[in-house]
Amino acid sequence: MKKTVLLIAIIIAGLSCFSQSNTWSVKFSNALLSRYTPTVDVMTNKGWEYSNSIMLHGIEKVNYWVNDTNYLNYIKKYVDVYVNAAGTINPVYLSTTVDKIHPGLLCLYLYQQTGLVKYKTAATNLKNYLFDTTKFKKTPDGGFWHKNDGTYNNVMMLDGIYMAQPFLAKYGSMFNDTVCTNTATFQALMLGSHVYDSTEHLAKHAWDYTKTKVWANSKTGASGEVWSRGLGWYMMAVVDILRFLPSTHPDYNKLKTVLQNLAIGIKNKQDATTGLWYQVVDKKDSTGNYVETSGSGMYIYALKIAADSNWIDTSYRTVARKGWIGLQKMISTYTDGKPAITSFAPGMSVQNNYTAYIGYLPVNCPAATGTQHPHGYCGLLMAASVMEFPLSTLPVQFINIKAEATATGNHIAWQVASEESTHEYLIQQSIDGKVFNSIGYVKSSRRNLYSWDDAAGKGTIYYRIAAVDNKGTLVYSNIVSVQNKDNGINMIISPNPVKSNSVNILFNNIPSGEYVLHQVSLSGQRVASQQINILSNNEKQSISLFNNIKGEYLLQLTGKGLTVSRKVMVD
Repeated sequence: MKKTVLLIAIIIAGLSCFSQSNTWSVKFSNALLSRYTPTVDVMTNKGWEYSNSIMLHGIEKVNYWVNDTNYLNYIKKYVDVYVNAAGTINPVYLSTTVDKIHPGLLCLYLYQQTGLVKYKTAATNLKNYLFDTTKFKKTPDGGFWHKNDGTYNNVMMLDGIYMAQPFLAKYGSMFNDTVCTNTATFQALMLGSHVYDSTEHLAKHAWDYTKTKVWANSKTGASGEVWSRGLGWYMMAVVDILRFLPSTHPDYNKLKTVLQNLAIGIKNKQDATTGLWYQVVDKKDSTGNYVETSGSGMYIYALKIAADSNWIDTSYRTVARKGWIGLQKMISTYTDGKPAITSFAPGMSVQNNYTAYIGYLPVNCPAATGTQHPHGYCGLLMAASVMEFPLSTLPVQFINIKAEATATGNHIAWQVASEESTHEYLIQQSIDGKVFNSIGYVKSSRRNLYSWDDAAGKGTIYYRIAAVDNKGTLVYSNIVSVQNKDNGINMIISPNPVKSNSVNILFNNIPSGEYVLHQVSLSGQRVASQQINILSNNEKQSISLFNNIKGEYLLQLTGKGLTVSRKVMVD
């Protein structure tokens, strides 16, 4: 029964992949690749800055499900303009604003996908740049100034939490850097404590430590209005920090409480007619206010992930779904025949009052003339990435996966944050990064950390992990690659395809000793096993297949710290 369910799940997954071209996720991602070449900076001319990386981060979220090498290469082309072979980011591209830190997320993503050390080095350099106290100052109670240019002294904005802290949280998770992890949670909680409005369950846009800015409340230092996208940045930041935070971290439950409180306010202020939210969130009936799609998309993203992760009540999925229906109605067709997103606020900083916020009239992207604003793309892609792929509801969250060459092959290790319903993990291998085959499986132990050793040959080998839940549903990790030398270990099978139930296997450079030979289905299930004994190097043995049913299988040899898998066809 389990095999049948798993087969059905794989077929459904295949049908889902077949229809992905009809999703807004793919349509908008493809539109970005088509409109802005060779890199997305053609649109913004902002260089190494969040204006570009928020769109590419949106494509990254989509590519988690679509797995299109064109998307990966597009992100890589942008980053490679600014990151050299040694992982150095030219200082001319940097300045002392947290807006310049956000592209670091792309470096971490590329390191996960390619294994190239230069991207890890670039992320480390960017982290060190942020922690350089001669460049980035803090308020007396420890909050990063949004900008160090004289105009934002002692000022923090909700936007700034998203620009830097998810990067630090992910860096901390990937490289076991507790300073980064603790900084991310502290910054998010500290600013939240100053701008949260407990009456409305919402957060004001900014905070001035000195309480002297024109827009600052003389008692709290908080600004006066709840700006749609500002709150959207913050809610996405809290969700993304939690994604990389162990449940045992002392700030884990505090951040959950932040989400739970803000979710109440967002639900209460959702427009009953459109399902969306307004530019000034809590004043939708005030003169001049308008439906604002970038913040709306960010709320949808945050609510869906938070509900799926059981950080907030699952009833909020209905709020997200209603918002997603409304957001899709704000999509139009541009003159190039590709989609555009309408009615979002252009770029802005904290404003003095309500009139100033609504004075920034809504724009579309792309726009026929004038400045091109990327924020609408970001909100749409983030929302689509969680609403258009049903597998996103599986309660397993991959934090990290890496593959490293060893003396005997490749070592694959991965970490998950939650795995309540996960039954097992399939280890999948590819020689081209596109077509993957299962080479083994590991049962879920609820320990969050797993590893697998593959005695692969020379060349570039790609790996990914498929999490399988109790119903047979699959969710895939990111793809990682490793370049390894030929260790001489091999298992040569002949004839292949197999015409009878007997095969000859040549064991090359496999140490003598006792092993177990498994016949494994391509879904990762062991059909049967038998013990064998290898006596010498380059030994040839005749083996009878234990299951002679036609189809594709893996013959998998395990023992003495080795796992060698080779595909065999039974004809």
